[in-house]
Amino acid sequence: MDFNEKCKNARAFVVLLAALIALILNIKYNRMLIQSLLIVIVVIIIFYIICTIAIKIIDKVRKMEPKNKINVEDAPSDNSEENAEASQDNVSDK
Repeated sequence: MDFNEKCKNARAFVVLLAALIALILNIKYNRMLIQSLLIVIVVIIIFYIICTIAIKIIDKVRKMEPKNKINVEDAPSDNSEENAEASQDNVSDK
């Protein structure tokens, strides 16, 4: 299952929780219905965008490889160091 599919429910949960909090605050402050609905729509849109961006960032971070990983091919072998020293000795002898 893709990471975005796993986080789909989390995005919906965060958006609905933010909308619920906005509705409760609108009831507490006795706002009119139109004003209350506009506030809830704006809250839903803002939190949907925030959650979408956060999920994309988390997905990119999960796919990144650690930079301190050393591949066996990139690491110098003992033989190459000995060959480099031998070639330097040959150059200095001439």
